[in-house]
Amino acid sequence: MAIFTNDNKQLDGSSTSSGGATIIATGTTIKGEIDIECRLHIDGYVEGTINSKDTVMIGKNGFVKGIINAHALVVAGKFIGDCVSNILELKAQGRIEGTITANELVVERKGVFVGESKVRDSKEIPSKDIAKDIDSKKKV
Repeated sequence: MAIFTNDNKQLDGSSTSSGGATIIATGTTIKGEIDIECRLHIDGYVEGTINSKDTVMIGKNGFVKGIINAHALVVAGKFIGDCVSNILELKAQGRIEGTITANELVVERKGVFVGESKVRDSKEIPSKDIAKDIDSKKKV
């Protein structure tokens, strides 16, 4: 997981969004589409599509079912679905079931991944169109 400094830059010098973070707390359920430009931390339950230009973190108590389209995804909880991301990090206690497409994939020891992994060619932030393409293929 990235480490941020007070000026909202990652230690590698790359800049993130304008700051701030949104937290979906334990006990919260959200169904639908989330479009977000800041960091998103999920400890509750989300079902649907998440489009983020920053990092999406699924905490130990978090559960996401659907499609995630993000700059970076860190999974310490459970994710079922499809993901398109530049960087994907699966923590030791995390579980992913589905198809992931990423430039970089990091799986910690005891992290569980069941599904298919694909390599992305570009470092561009994934577009909403990719998530919609994934969703439309599932309906066929």
